[in-house]
Amino acid sequence: SGVDYLEITNEMRPVIVGERTNVIGSKKFKKLICDEKFDEAAEVAKAQVKSGAHIIDICLANPDRNEYDDVKQFLEIVVKKIRIPLMIDSTDEKVIAMALTYSQGKALINSINLEDGEERYDLVLPLVKEFGAAVVVGTIDDDPLQGMGVSRQRKLEIAEKSYKILTEKWKIPPSDIYWDVLVFPCATGDAQYVGSAVETIEGIRLVKQRFPQTKIILGVSNVSFGLPNAGREVLNSVFLYHYVQAGLDLAIVNAE
Repeated sequence: SGVDYLEITNEMRPVIVGERTNVIGSKKFKKLICDEKFDEAAEVAKAQVKSGAHIIDICLANPDRNEYDDVKQFLEIVVKKIRIPLMIDSTDEKVIAMALTYSQGKALINSINLEDGEERYDLVLPLVKEFGAAVVVGTIDDDPLQGMGVSRQRKLEIAEKSYKILTEKWKIPPSDIYWDVLVFPCATGDAQYVGSAVETIEGIRLVKQRFPQTKIILGVSNVSFGLPNAGREVLNSVFLYHYVQAGLDLAIVNAE
């Protein structure tokens, strides 16, 4: 359980985080959970592992259902079918605490940020320390004008602020910090995101150079949001290549 995730991969190849066990990103998975077909839902996780996922991202946050109960029922089955680390993707600290008791070895918590100041840190970081988990930290803060880090310098600025809090106040080891430097859609025509894909590439490079003991994680498919599926696959692949060259460690993708 203490083995570094990166030791299981070849040089210049990212750790793959299977994204299909997420009710927000997969209509098929969401329907299985809504129909309470938890065994079939667990097979989705198994398929991701079979296709090469090293970690499974689990998000069952559905406003129309009880997230706590769904996560508990799903995890009771899925941990019998797969033997890889779990990424617990939730904003509810009670769900996170329960899910961590099912995690096999070291888990990842996805995610915290400074959007509401340190409020989220105060709720989640005690669990990180108690269970020896790692944590995904988004480059977002409470700046009223530019809270989400779009430019490379803004991403680094927020990471520096967060790093100080995480390591000095909470004594989180740098190796347990995973930066999400944010990926924005590059083909929607939204003026505020023009050039943002390149800024993400360079943001990875800056943050990795500044904090070499930490890791970088990205939800790669966000870059192609709004495009036809065929185009998305191509664009995702191109940017994944450039992200890895810049220093990306973990890629949240569909392993299949």
